[in-house]
Amino acid sequence: MNPNLSRRSLLRAGAGTLAAGLLAACTTTKNGTTTTLTLNVAEVVDYGSAILSFASTALNISFVASAMGPANLALANAAIASLKSALSAFSAAAGSSTSVSYDSASVKTAFDSILADVESIDALIISTITGTAANLSSSVVSDARTAAGAAETLISLLKAMIDMTGPRLRGVSPLSGDAAIGQIAIFSASQG
Repeated sequence: MNPNLSRRSLLRAGAGTLAAGLLAACTTTKNGTTTTLTLNVAEVVDYGSAILSFASTALNISFVASAMGPANLALANAAIASLKSALSAFSAAAGSSTSVSYDSASVKTAFDSILADVESIDALIISTITGTAANLSSSVVSDARTAAGAAETLISLLKAMIDMTGPRLRGVSPLSGDAAIGQIAIFSASQG
């Protein structure tokens, strides 16, 4: 069997699964010149909560906290607190709905705040783990790297919900949102 063919098949299957997942998380409708994005509330809350769990757990790992230093640790804690607030605001804006229009001012503000907060977590925590951990080896470091990759996947999936253009989708890992949440849950449980 040709290994390149197998890899291509795997990547095609992963891309197809990812595209199907994104279509379930967000729908786009067009009425004349107006385009409306509808977000799946459960997906946004689940992804944001998993990133929150990852970030909180990661800050309790000694190599992460020491590599970040006090100033960046304070910024990361502020991003975590802000993400908690943004998730609450998004849930409040959604009410009991299973899907909401991104065009709604309160939903857009809350979702954009979630994106800004997860970007901060990416810049502060994930980059520290992937950069610092390259020189370290242990099961904790390996688990942290895996969880950081899962968190990056969820961040990409959140961004892709409102930006369905090709370049954004090509940057997303073939790991599904549910699989990424599972990896973060295992990481959080093993470190907690």
